[in-house]
Amino acid sequence: MRLSTLFSNSFVKLWVSAGLGLATAMSALTVPVSAQISAPVIAQAASSLTLLRTIQHGLNVNAIAFSPNGQMLASAGGDGMIRVWDVNATLQGDENRRMRRLIQIPGADRYVTSLAFSPDNRYLVTGTYNGDVRVWDLSICERDRPGCNSQLVLDRDYVGVAPRVKFSPSGRWLAASNYDGTVTLWDWGSRRVITVLEPETGSHRGERLDGRFSSLTFSPDETYLAAGSHDDFITLWSLDPREEFERIATIDTGHGVDSVAFSPDGQFLASSNFRGVEIRSIRSRRGKLKIEEQAELEVGQRVNTMAFLPNGQSLFVGDNVQSVGLWNIEEEESLITIPNDQQHSRPVLTVALSPSGNLLASGSTDGVIKLWRP
Repeated sequence: MRLSTLFSNSFVKLWVSAGLGLATAMSALTVPVSAQISAPVIAQAASSLTLLRTIQHGLNVNAIAFSPNGQMLASAGGDGMIRVWDVNATLQGDENRRMRRLIQIPGADRYVTSLAFSPDNRYLVTGTYNGDVRVWDLSICERDRPGCNSQLVLDRDYVGVAPRVKFSPSGRWLAASNYDGTVTLWDWGSRRVITVLEPETGSHRGERLDGRFSSLTFSPDETYLAAGSHDDFITLWSLDPREEFERIATIDTGHGVDSVAFSPDGQFLASSNFRGVEIRSIRSRRGKLKIEEQAELEVGQRVNTMAFLPNGQSLFVGDNVQSVGLWNIEEEESLITIPNDQQHSRPVLTVALSPSGNLLASGSTDGVIKLWRP
């Protein structure tokens, strides 16, 4: 498989000199498309992963997310608490300043299953075990007072739903999966529901657990929204209002889908399953969508979660045993071997990439969050 020519022209690689501090490197933003140079740049797969810090969240870590400015990391787990960490203070080991906010969710919500920051870093959106979607204003939440008011924007009261919430790259859209196998799409600026997206497969009465969506991802240019489900399907919708947000493809993967992710240039869609990761190309030619299988990463374990690195060649994965890993997509092989004493001790449920691409985070059912430098 040869992906280097496809990935190489899409991103300018940022090199960090040895004298540049980590905090400075983390604050650097990805170069926007409009600022990219035209000369070809050869993308290279990251070949190292360094453990920087380990922090204890509590009972299980179900979800983690970096803020768009890279200064905060939010985590949520089975203890019914949301913790918002100061990234720089955490990396420096400053225990007095590392906790920015501590939020206790309503008892009826049980625990948070997914979370996402708003584009202005002010709000945190959560999906909870009973199907609710809430918006938390972090500017009025306090570190020493866990009680904090929230706005309930989706009230489902359907236990065991595990909804997923996701902002589009620009922050224009907010998507949330529902108990009935649909996805609600909001215009974030107006807080208005734009549409409810329906799949071709699955139940609309919540009768089929495997028909509900396990993951959501937007393409980088916000052309598509993709959702994977445990009934083996990936659904793809157009986000063009002129096309009325129509469903444009349903992909039968033959395996239950645990997570989905677009490559940084939007040309590839990765989906994880019980034995590894599948990579498919997504291209539109003459108004027709063409989807082709390109590669398969044989991890050998169920992959619960994953994230592309900015170079588009490396994929950070977390499996259902206890391990995180870094894989080369072009070569379809593992890039590194991480010592067992640096790995988690239980299944890895969630990973996240900082906006600068210089920091990775992983969360596990062992209640621990680990911060890594690629």
